Amino acid sequence: MDIYTKMAYLRGMLDGMDFEDKKEKKLFAAMLDILDELVEAVDDLDEELEEMQEYVESIDEDLEDAEELLDIIDEDLDLVEEMLGIEDEDFGCTCGSDCDDCDCEDDCDECECDCEFEDDYEDDEIIEVECPECGETVCFFDTMLDEEEEAEVVEILCPKCDAVVYTFERDLIIEEEEEDEE
Repeated sequence: MDIYTKMAYLRGMLDGMDFEDKKEKKLFAAMLDILDELVEAVDDLDEELEEMQEYVESIDEDLEDAEELLDIIDEDLDLVEEMLGIEDEDFGCTCGSDCDDCDCEDDCDECECDCEFEDDYEDDEIIEVECPECGETVCFFDTMLDEEEEAEVVEILCPKCDAVVYTFERDLIIEEEEEDEE
């Protein structure tokens, strides 16, 4: 029996009882009214609790989706870092020394400590190309093309869809240099 059925049973009992004193019947009726209100309040709380549980489950699912997406982004970022030859320590202070004691805030151009500013790509030209597949703008340094000395063809891939966005053929450059020397 649910609580509403039990309350109806109590009301029926109260109506079927003969009380000699009408005050006693009024007292029991008032007590049943209060119990009815308490039952309604508990029922409302149960409904709100169910809604809250559904909401929390929805948030949990969204959080799981976001974590999966972050894992995918992290893997893609690792792939891009690998392609670009970037190490994790490259994201720290560019001077290569411990700048925790100075005010450079990892901007060693304005550093007043004894560290020297070193930027491997300071004089390099940035090449920007648009991915033919997804339209993403892909940027890379021109010196990346020279770093793969053993490879005859260097391909730059889009980090978003892995399509080839730039192909560099070393043989063509070598032939052009030889023609220029002649």
